[in-house]
Amino acid sequence: MLVKIGTRGSDLALIQALEAKQRLLESFPNLSVEIIKIKTSGDKYANVTLAEIGGKGLFLREIEAELLKNNIDMAVHSLKDVPAFFSKDLTIPCVLERLSPCDVFISHKYKSLKTLPQQATIATSSIRRKVQLLNLRPDLNVVPLRGNVTTRLQNQNFDGMILAEAGLIRLKKYHLITEVLPPKVMLSAVGQGTICIQCRKNDIKVIDLLEKINNNMSFIRAKSERSFMKTVNGSCFTPLAALAEYVSENMLHLYCMLAGERVIYFTERTSFVEDAEKMGMDAGLELKSKCL
Repeated sequence: MLVKIGTRGSDLALIQALEAKQRLLESFPNLSVEIIKIKTSGDKYANVTLAEIGGKGLFLREIEAELLKNNIDMAVHSLKDVPAFFSKDLTIPCVLERLSPCDVFISHKYKSLKTLPQQATIATSSIRRKVQLLNLRPDLNVVPLRGNVTTRLQNQNFDGMILAEAGLIRLKKYHLITEVLPPKVMLSAVGQGTICIQCRKNDIKVIDLLEKINNNMSFIRAKSERSFMKTVNGSCFTPLAALAEYVSENMLHLYCMLAGERVIYFTERTSFVEDAEKMGMDAGLELKSKCL
């Protein structure tokens, strides 16, 4: 059986697609797996902010179109790029084992966020990070930063930048990290650090393959976080964050953030893993009501 995997063509996206291919071949040695590079709108317009051109979903649109046309069998994405809602004809039955969900501070000049001088310039591609940075340090000058991770790392026009730790781990660029930011300082994007695999909802053969390589513990964390995002109807225009972590084998803790026009709200709760999605919904309803 030949399986075609669709992916973006960036260095990080290809590393993630190769990881998915490796997991498939470990479980199904007789499988043939081909990786197909697809250029997305998010890649084509790398010099403008995502909010200006339609949000993070632009990293998926062309790939999902190829899935729906049966030109590929599955698509590999960074879960944090997947919008709350996507085509009803597609599904995500599989995530791989999650790496660090944390954000990191990178600077050629300063040792930590705390040591930044007044009015320092920090670059980030994310409204979520911007809101939390300004909540922590209202004096900072936060500017947009686009392009793939490799391109961003080459830009030294700022006092520092915020990136995802998992991407740097996968790119073997961990040595460039100045400071890992804990969730209480910078709460991560929904699904950050997680590779997900999307396919057609009616493709039973592919779903069977993907369920075999699914990491269930990471999947449950993702379900809880995405339930929160769906409840607040979150998009790349919405300053939101969520992190679900195991506190025991069958208990999950969820920490969430949602920002209104001038106020930033946080909430947290703990529940059994079977209530992971309900917990996300409850947290979403609470914070949504505060932002009204």
